[in-house]
Amino acid sequence: MVESAVLHPAARRRIQRMMPPEPHHDVVLRPLGAGDARTIIATSSAQDFIEGLFETLAAADWQNQLVAMRGLRRGQDGLLELGLPIHRRFQIALFEAICRHPGSPRLDPAKISSQGMVIRRIRGGRWAGWMKSGRKISGWLPLAGDEVDPDPRKRGAAPAGNRQARALIARRNPPAAMAEDVIGLYVAPPDICTARGKTILFGVVPVASNARVDGPADPIDYAALSGQSRTDMVGHLSKYLKDRPPASLPQADNALSRDWNVLDRPPSGSVEGGRLNDFGIFLHQLATELDVLGQGAAPEALRKVLAEIKLPTARNARGDVTATTDAASFVARAIPILIDRQANPDGVKMPLEWPRVSTELGERIVRAALDCLSARHVQMAQAPGKFEALSDQYAVRAFIRVRGPAGCPDRLVWSAYSERFRILPWWDGDGPATRISLPDMSQLKKVKPSVAFDMPPAIANLLKGDMKALADGEGEKPSELGVGWLCSFSIPFITLCAFIVLNIFLSLFDIIFRWMLFIKICIPIPKKG
Repeated sequence: MVESAVLHPAARRRIQRMMPPEPHHDVVLRPLGAGDARTIIATSSAQDFIEGLFETLAAADWQNQLVAMRGLRRGQDGLLELGLPIHRRFQIALFEAICRHPGSPRLDPAKISSQGMVIRRIRGGRWAGWMKSGRKISGWLPLAGDEVDPDPRKRGAAPAGNRQARALIARRNPPAAMAEDVIGLYVAPPDICTARGKTILFGVVPVASNARVDGPADPIDYAALSGQSRTDMVGHLSKYLKDRPPASLPQADNALSRDWNVLDRPPSGSVEGGRLNDFGIFLHQLATELDVLGQGAAPEALRKVLAEIKLPTARNARGDVTATTDAASFVARAIPILIDRQANPDGVKMPLEWPRVSTELGERIVRAALDCLSARHVQMAQAPGKFEALSDQYAVRAFIRVRGPAGCPDRLVWSAYSERFRILPWWDGDGPATRISLPDMSQLKKVKPSVAFDMPPAIANLLKGDMKALADGEGEKPSELGVGWLCSFSIPFITLCAFIVLNIFLSLFDIIFRWMLFIKICIPIPKKG
């Protein structure tokens, strides 16, 4: 009997390195039950939907139960519509990992090193992923390839032999690639996988998110608009911001008064009231939309071009202008009085007329106003959220990383895309209504204060004053001097009052909109006890 030679461990390692690597195990990640894209997403209304899913998968008729959970709501175009958790609808993606052999045997879960899912958006026939770099969220960006590893650290993985060299290169030249947001994908409990004879993977599809792009919203260059968009935007601007013939001003040579109520709709047939209202809308547009009194290059440029307009404030007996003020200075003094309704202690007067504005000057005013809108949009618009656009369409795709032979990198295996879907807005859910119990009238005395409002002196003095007199301009401005108050109220009482007021106004508006049938549903219930 000849004994087999025993190799030294070092010699064995040398021989293993010379041997060709073991080929990858051919693996497929497909919809659970070998279905198609329409079978990937299931919807559950169970509160403990994960346990509910496990019960479904463990049932003898699990396939029939899953059929009843798919495609519950579709739009008129046939597109799948997914509800939000606030609608008590929870979306689950289901997959199975198999080996590509006759009989499609299940993949051993031990061969999976990691797994996950991505949600991708499609626009213009191109897929985009929700991307981030470190802590910075960059938002939806087109993909370089829809089968690229979402983790940039794992892209281009190579055998371990040159791992040290690649690590040194990476430290000197760190990759700038962005990572795609990955959602958790999990292997079902072993007993369920064994009972079904499948390696089942599931993940919760997050259709609600507070995530937003880091940084400002996408800018809008209002001055670069063309066609009907520019026509509409320029048409929206007040006529005082364009070229125009000379015209007398309302209340000319009278001291400005906060009691003019320039933003109130004038009585029908009141020409002077209409002219005053037009001027008030002009001042309001300057103050709110264009931020003409604000800081920055755009408001400063608008003030500079408005300063070229000289408003006559006095004439001699022959009608010659003897005093003027520039439009920029005048609107800066008029806005606090006529829009903010402050006092006019300096006796600022309305100029006599708005002079002719040439076409050339009018174009420069319009350009400066549009630049102010661009700057204002940057200030006010939020960066886009992950699922903000209601018209967007999405799909889910899962992946697993299958362990390679010793010394070889893991293999990335992608599933097919799920069917496309849109996400329903919060107000369009078809789940059960949230129930709020109101106290019985006989129990109101038992309701104790449960929320406290900390009122500073100014608000406390205001509430103690005569509201009608203040509204009519006859009361005194609330003083900030005095003592503050801590007032406790009952949330059920607040809810009850709001409920009563809501029903009163709904009844009034129903006369116009006839909406009561759709927005209020009441059914009788037997009295308990």
